[in-house]
Amino acid sequence: MSVPDTKFILIQNVHPSIDGGLHPVKRRVGERLMISAEVIKHGHDEIRAAVQFRKAGQRKWHEQPMSCVNAGLDLWETSISLDEIGMHEFAIVGWTDHYANWAKDTRKKLNVNDNVDSDLLAGIQFMDHCGERAAAAGNHGAAAHLHQLAAQAAQADNRDTKVHFLMNHDSIAAAAHWPDRDGYETGRSQAFKIHVDRKRAEFTAWYEVFPRSCGTEPGRSGTFRDVEKMLPYIAGMGFDTLYFTPIHPIGLSKRKGRNNSLTTVHGEPGSPYAVGNIHERHENGGGHLDVHHELGTLADFDHLVAACAEKGLEIALDIALNCSPDHPFLQSHPDWFYRRPDGSIKYAENPPKKYEDIYPLNFECADRANLWREICHMFLFWARRGVRAFRVDNPHTKPIVFWQWCIAEVHKEFPDVVFLSEAFTRPRLLESLAKIGFSQSYGYFTWRESKAELTEYFEYLNQSEAAEYLICNVFPTTPDILPKHLQNAPLEMFKIRFTLAALLSPCYGFYTGYEHGENISVGPRDELMDSEKYEFKVRDYSNPPLSPYVALINQIRRDNRALQQTRNLRFHEINNERILFFSKQVQGNTLLIFINLDPSNKQAGLCRVPMRELGLSTGHSYKLHDLLSNQVYEWQGEHNFVELRPDEQCAHVFRVF
Repeated sequence: MSVPDTKFILIQNVHPSIDGGLHPVKRRVGERLMISAEVIKHGHDEIRAAVQFRKAGQRKWHEQPMSCVNAGLDLWETSISLDEIGMHEFAIVGWTDHYANWAKDTRKKLNVNDNVDSDLLAGIQFMDHCGERAAAAGNHGAAAHLHQLAAQAAQADNRDTKVHFLMNHDSIAAAAHWPDRDGYETGRSQAFKIHVDRKRAEFTAWYEVFPRSCGTEPGRSGTFRDVEKMLPYIAGMGFDTLYFTPIHPIGLSKRKGRNNSLTTVHGEPGSPYAVGNIHERHENGGGHLDVHHELGTLADFDHLVAACAEKGLEIALDIALNCSPDHPFLQSHPDWFYRRPDGSIKYAENPPKKYEDIYPLNFECADRANLWREICHMFLFWARRGVRAFRVDNPHTKPIVFWQWCIAEVHKEFPDVVFLSEAFTRPRLLESLAKIGFSQSYGYFTWRESKAELTEYFEYLNQSEAAEYLICNVFPTTPDILPKHLQNAPLEMFKIRFTLAALLSPCYGFYTGYEHGENISVGPRDELMDSEKYEFKVRDYSNPPLSPYVALINQIRRDNRALQQTRNLRFHEINNERILFFSKQVQGNTLLIFINLDPSNKQAGLCRVPMRELGLSTGHSYKLHDLLSNQVYEWQGEHNFVELRPDEQCAHVFRVF
């Protein structure tokens, strides 16, 4: 009969962990990660625990002691600092503290005047063994000190002196640094992963444009040089990421016309999502490694990247893994596509919609290894040109394992690259993409309208397990989606939805035209009329009505650290279903935020401020500075009155001081 070879220390319920450690939790550089676990041993022995952590791939583990914060529940915790971008890992180790056990049992005997002569001899041996372990580890100073304590105890001529050398607080602490952690009385958890992103993966504001619509002449494509002229306007509104729809050559075959027409007339530019054209002038093959010749050259793109950096902006590229019938892959790798029984290549469909201008790639083809490597090369090509953010079109229609591999490969060379998943899909699939590597994800805010819907959704993003790995980049609209509440809506509704996006989430963006209040839909569909996906559009950016308000909100976001992180959003009570009341708080920065959800009517209500939760003294008044109106208010107690008129001010952003 065999005896199980196991450890006596049990480590369980490690937090944070995702799917039992299968996927990494996510944090941003400069944060501290709070780690907790239940560390258990049979009986009543004294045990100790620590977190071991390191950057993935390094040999040396660092160690941080844990504290027992609830002895009854065997709960231990500590925090570690995350000071470098990339993948990290940690494990929990627990062990029996034999010296502390000896001291505890000996003290019990001393308290009842039992004979402890033998126990003191054992203590001297324990202390000597601690010194031997210190010497073996190369810490000769600690070893000498421990051996000296043992010798002093052995040479003492009375019991009290021996007890002093062996059992004073400093002696016990010195011995605790050199425990016996070999054998069955030490346990170690599996390793858990942490992916550390740069701060901009969490706190950012994206401004989306079609570069070809940044010109000033109707019917003609804008250029990268035209985009440069817009940079002061974009940076002046407080955006830090300039997000481009695809900039590659556009196919001629089956090119779409205005408003998604299946036919086109001369001069219509087609959809930039129909990537690839071997028939026009190009520098680098005419596919995903090229730019459309009407936008400029690759050198012009490089110049734009540098000009953005001077303004504190980064470029995010939309990578759509679609190929027009004119993409070079159709000639060089026809086996990378889906084929019908008659041998023809299959175009994209989403019945009743047909996308005859797009051929989807077959990620499961026989030559998928070379296809996967080529796509990974696309990301690396643009990253080497200074792009550090990618919005990936429809990643949920490609194998999850591909993205896990591809993102990891890109991060080997560029660990600071941010990947945004454009996955308006089922929740579990969206979550899976976030777990395997996407830094940010689109979400469902666009369709959440009521107070109950907004509260439920953002509590999920901030307070459920999803907060450990999912950052939602909140967009009120996209080029594809004009939700019902913004169709033919007044400008006040655009202001409300923008305020919600920018203050509920540290990560948000909007599509150009939003600041103009563009609100005409295509019939009953959630789409904009005269979609920019199929035509050039010229706008007057001299005085868009929402731009000053956007700039003010973005300045408030930059000035208040509470708005720059997830997991600190809390909703609070107000007796009006048309007012959303929530707080955002970090040490030294507490904000109380009220937003009127009604674009047409004044709304008022009595709110309840959770003073203890927010660290406010219940017996004193407190002052609030409204960062939108610059007015100062003085409130007393928990219950206070709020009124918001959408035509004057749709929100209060109170900073408590």
